[in-house]
Amino acid sequence: MDKLSKAFLALSAIGIVIAIYHGYDEVTNYSAPFTGVCNITNYFSCVNVFNSGYTKFLGVSLYVYGVVWFPLMLALGVWFTRKGGKIRGELMVPLLMVGNIFTLYLWYLEVGVIHALCPVCISLYTLNYLMTAICMAILLRE
Repeated sequence: MDKLSKAFLALSAIGIVIAIYHGYDEVTNYSAPFTGVCNITNYFSCVNVFNSGYTKFLGVSLYVYGVVWFPLMLALGVWFTRKGGKIRGELMVPLLMVGNIFTLYLWYLEVGVIHALCPVCISLYTLNYLMTAICMAILLRE
């Protein structure tokens, strides 16, 4: 397995941990350990974003998308890299772009509507952007 594929798998695994933490924090009404880390100021505040009323998309809590997305990315990554293979950039880039387009909607909500940024959410968006960059690099190498 090449270094880029390993990096993709590592970022997916990190995404799972952060997404589960994010979901747990919301489900426990922001009483998870280290919740204070997410509430830096009034503008950089997960609680302000959570309390905005914009926490659902198509009737599903937004954290659920992350809890499903990152394990899916890890599972696909493991599937492609089994037996010494590598990430299939031609399949993963379009799929990851769906996630990136979704994050544009979330950026719009946070910056344009809620006027607060969730640091944990931003870390998940960034992971998706990095995973996309890795898959694009793999695709361009071929």
